[in-house]
Amino acid sequence: MNINQLRTLVALAECKSFSSAAEKLFLTQPAVSFQIHSLEEHFGARLVDRSGKRAELTEEGRLVCDFARQTLQLLAEAEYRVSQLSCHVRGRLLVGASTIPGEYILPHLIGAFKEKFPEVQISLEIGDSSEIRKKVLDQRLDLGVVGAVANQAQLNSTKVLEDELILIVPPGHTWPSRAQIAPAGLLEENFILREKGSGTRQVLAERLKEVGIELADLKVVMELGSTEAILTAVEAGLGISVVSRWAADKALALGQVREVRVVGLNLKRDLFVVTHKQALPNRALEEFQTFLTTFNTQSLSRAAG
Repeated sequence: MNINQLRTLVALAECKSFSSAAEKLFLTQPAVSFQIHSLEEHFGARLVDRSGKRAELTEEGRLVCDFARQTLQLLAEAEYRVSQLSCHVRGRLLVGASTIPGEYILPHLIGAFKEKFPEVQISLEIGDSSEIRKKVLDQRLDLGVVGAVANQAQLNSTKVLEDELILIVPPGHTWPSRAQIAPAGLLEENFILREKGSGTRQVLAERLKEVGIELADLKVVMELGSTEAILTAVEAGLGISVVSRWAADKALALGQVREVRVVGLNLKRDLFVVTHKQALPNRALEEFQTFLTTFNTQSLSRAAG
């Protein structure tokens, strides 16, 4: 028996699926099956009921899993305390992010963090905000950076950066350069939205509601799954949209789209780090969280440049 077999059993108990446990552990499904089989041989008992659609632990499996969780907790605490004494930070972090922080911000931050802690390995996964929060909740990610606060009681949310959403229009749009429009003006134009689950879409819906406009009131002509696709569609004259300034900076500088100010509509938002409240002690995770919360926008601009 080894510690990896215990990790596999705990992951299987949480995921209820050999394939999902394999994905969480970055293993193949046969490797997960082999580790569970080896653990069952060690205890001389069937630990997992494979007869149904979901993998469920037997009574013996639940007993072993309880002790496995305790063992992993103690091991994590030991590793954490040793790292404190030695001032040596190492390990692997699974980080998730929604599109804006994942594509435009975190790569620079991770590079700066790696200069300080070169022995920490970081994997970055990009998805929409709801997907990233769900994976942190399921403890398939150590940390997420998203554009909307987490409402789940099991998650902690900490503000790390500010972002501003801006209205962009095609270069040849009838609204004059540096135009300022009222929120009601949005209702007259073809509108391009991000997909459901996007933090940008969630914030836009909330801010429009504050001025008496529902998202359903917009003349939505398409929904797209990435900010780059939206920038391209707006440039092509297919409609107008609201995107992050982080994402639009290059297109604005090249004259591919134009910014129009919406008077009376607050489109500033915060970006949040979300973590699980019951995460095991992890020195690398702790240092990365501290790094994110103290790394200001000015430093980010220098890193990006």
